[in-house]
Amino acid sequence: MTGPKAAGDIALVQRRYVYGLLLRLCVNTIGGVGILFLILYFALSRPLPGDYSGVFHALRNLSPFLRPILAISVLLYALLACGSTSALCVYILHKVAGPLYRIELVLDQYRSGTHTRTVSFRNGDQIQPLAHTFNQWIGSLRRDRNRWLATMMDAERHCLQDEATCRAEMEGALRKIAGDMARYR
Repeated sequence: MTGPKAAGDIALVQRRYVYGLLLRLCVNTIGGVGILFLILYFALSRPLPGDYSGVFHALRNLSPFLRPILAISVLLYALLACGSTSALCVYILHKVAGPLYRIELVLDQYRSGTHTRTVSFRNGDQIQPLAHTFNQWIGSLRRDRNRWLATMMDAERHCLQDEATCRAEMEGALRKIAGDMARYR
């Protein structure tokens, strides 16, 4: 079983998490089927009399209750199975989609011009390699920004000299920054 890979060929979602999820789904299904079996077994397991007429009358007396017993047991199974599967889905969303949502918020803040910050994750969150790669990218953005600011400040310092030197320094600084920015296309 191979999952999505991040930079460096590391699985984004841990195998242990996927196997645990599959185990929970199996237990959920087995538990629901077991509950349905128990309801139907206890509702329909009355001993039948030995002769034909006794069996016929016992089944005839059971027939008005058969439809409600089946309807209630299937409804109970559906509610239990749907409820536990819904709880499992919320757990999955909490561990996988939650971190993606936090990364999306940080990217929205970045696009709006707010100071870029790293993403923090809770213990047990999945896609840790993606978070690590994202935080490395944020770090490189910060380093590049600081280098660009230092380049521009150095060029401005040369502007105290004559106009030709100022122009040459500014053009050189802008070329250097444009070259660095070309990496982000």
